[in-house]
Amino acid sequence: MTLITLILKKYVMSPLQSGPLEVTHALSNCARKSEFHFGADTALVAVQHMLLQTVDLFKTVAAMGIKLENIFALGKVYSNSPAVLATLRNMGVTVIDSTMAEAGEFRPYFQRDVKRLWQVAAETLRQRNIKRILVLDDGGICITSVPAEVLQRYMLCGVEQTSLGMFLFEEKPPPFAVMSWARAAVKLEIGGPIFSQCFIDRVHREFLGGRTLQGERVGVIGMGSIGRAVANLAVMQGNEVFYYDPHADLHLPSPLRDVARMDSLKDLMVHCDYVLGCSGRNPFKDKWPLKHKPGVRLLSASSGDQEFGPIIRDLKQKPDFKMAPQTWDIISEHGPSGPIHVAYLGYPYTFVSRGIEAAPTEIVQFDTGGLLVALVQARLFLDECESGRELNKGIHRVSPQGQRFVYERWIKAMKDRMIDITELFGHDPVMLSAAQHDDWFIANTEPHPSENYRPVKVVEDRLNEFICRGCFVKAQGSR
Repeated sequence: MTLITLILKKYVMSPLQSGPLEVTHALSNCARKSEFHFGADTALVAVQHMLLQTVDLFKTVAAMGIKLENIFALGKVYSNSPAVLATLRNMGVTVIDSTMAEAGEFRPYFQRDVKRLWQVAAETLRQRNIKRILVLDDGGICITSVPAEVLQRYMLCGVEQTSLGMFLFEEKPPPFAVMSWARAAVKLEIGGPIFSQCFIDRVHREFLGGRTLQGERVGVIGMGSIGRAVANLAVMQGNEVFYYDPHADLHLPSPLRDVARMDSLKDLMVHCDYVLGCSGRNPFKDKWPLKHKPGVRLLSASSGDQEFGPIIRDLKQKPDFKMAPQTWDIISEHGPSGPIHVAYLGYPYTFVSRGIEAAPTEIVQFDTGGLLVALVQARLFLDECESGRELNKGIHRVSPQGQRFVYERWIKAMKDRMIDITELFGHDPVMLSAAQHDDWFIANTEPHPSENYRPVKVVEDRLNEFICRGCFVKAQGSR
């Protein structure tokens, strides 16, 4: 049994906690000492996985000035924890019920859920003294679906936490400014190996029944931060690893020198026993059906079910389509080349247990802290928009100094808890050392400063002041 398995086993069975974790607690202290308030006239509309870390986030947001009655939230059917839903509702948060989607049809069902979220929020807030709304999104649909009435009545600013959402913004630009936690250095470089390890661990424990994925041909779709980390883990476990990514000139780090690139999805599907979807996109759109290895097993590390959606919808048209009621696995004998197995309805397998945690909350508190910093930055940005000094548009980076604060508090928390993140998640010590400097956060955070994007210096300076006044550390200027 691996160390990560022991940690997951310990914390998945732990009760819901009442107090804030180290990183969010430190940020709450910053708010108190610097006299920062979100404001009683500010509301929060959020799409979040209904997990323990969301409880911590909402409690801290409330402590920093947003009334719990002015928080409106929607989860995702594949990651909702009933215990967390009940806890949030008991706190006073309005939580919208999630609809169970038909196989392969998550997006249209979820879009209707988001529409209902906005209807409830709009109807409720119309009776209250609210001036602005912060929108915390997971996948971009909540931000891009704000009703015209809400856009006219309130000032809005968003925070997006997934690459899926950023891809959507490429097709449908958001109607107001968005802070991109999805492309923050901490989310990508620190979070990638951690979330990937938790994904692989779930595959071992749930899908393989305790057996380790070893001696197999493993294919990875998409070589972003998650794909690279998943491929690295698969190589370390003695598998032959292949990948497909549409970017032919993609540069891979040296640990992945033994991973072979395939020229097409068909080649990947034909050669591999397991195919892991890590692209965050819809790679099989307009490309299915394809030949594949008989018995191929498909597991997603992405968001939603779009990774294998076209495959699922095709299998639904074939005879004897079935979904296992407990595991939500689809096993069909009628793939284009024979048997095909899609795990957990194509949803991200990290959430297969639908428990209060998909990853140990104490370990992934860097992510919760990052969302909180991004929300603070969004609130400060709205100050500038309300005064007419900034236009409320565009995708903005999360402050490198704010990220550094989150990272340093997280590193200290891990040391205090005697958790060796290098041993546990394979973080590169050289990278961790480089993360002590602002230049690392700037270089690894998107969007990069350029002719087309200028960081809003006054907002980043105010965020630095928020941190520095609260924690008595020397301020450093933004770039």
